[in-house]
Amino acid sequence: MNDQTEQLRIAVLVKQVPDVNEISVDAVTHYANLGPAQVMNTYDAYAVGEAIGIKERAGATVTVITAGPPSAREVLLRALATGADEAILIDLPNHNDIDTLATARLLAAEIGKHPFDLILAGQSTDDYETGQVGPQVAELLGWPHASLVTHVEVSNNRRLTINRDAEASKEVVETATPAVLMVLSGRDGLRKFPTLRGMMAAKKETIPVVEAQHRQEFQRLEWSDPIAIEREVTGTIVEDVPAEQAAADLVTWLREQKLV
Repeated sequence: MNDQTEQLRIAVLVKQVPDVNEISVDAVTHYANLGPAQVMNTYDAYAVGEAIGIKERAGATVTVITAGPPSAREVLLRALATGADEAILIDLPNHNDIDTLATARLLAAEIGKHPFDLILAGQSTDDYETGQVGPQVAELLGWPHASLVTHVEVSNNRRLTINRDAEASKEVVETATPAVLMVLSGRDGLRKFPTLRGMMAAKKETIPVVEAQHRQEFQRLEWSDPIAIEREVTGTIVEDVPAEQAAADLVTWLREQKLV
């Protein structure tokens, strides 16, 4: 992108979720204990990294947006420390109590206040994994969208060349801006991480807090507690026989089960 071209304006949608590395299962009740740690959603971190990569290669401004409780400010600080320029927090304390379309409407309304050219979001979230918010935002904005994105390049005329993972192959597609992209991973480029210098600078930033409009009209959702399904495992143990006999017995059993 040349100097005469106005910089691309990118928004990245992020979410604060329970740290999957802290999840444990009670051995008696089989209920999951999510733990107290809250972190940036995994795919959203890749989306932030992809946005920073575009900024470094082609020139862009990057704004991160989240709808969540006050604690979600921490994931915005992480994005700023990674290299984002601005952040916006939509005040939504019980963000998992509304459906994805209500969340998408909130985000689309905020996006509509700004002249963004490109929206990046994670492919799905670590907590509920619906993968719905990104496409819903795209439909509400009337923008094209692509999923399973692994890398993005921007040409001088603001066309996007997108690497994506298909079910059985890899694809390269193109689209014009504005567009919404759901990032699967940064496997086709270097992953970006916060720096100490970035964290020190981010903590000095003032993050605007936006009120969630029409909150009382949102459809409420009820989620059952996550529980691990108890499974019965059966098997056959062959012991005290020569290895050749054990191998023959295994082959016989596999044939009886029609597995070979």
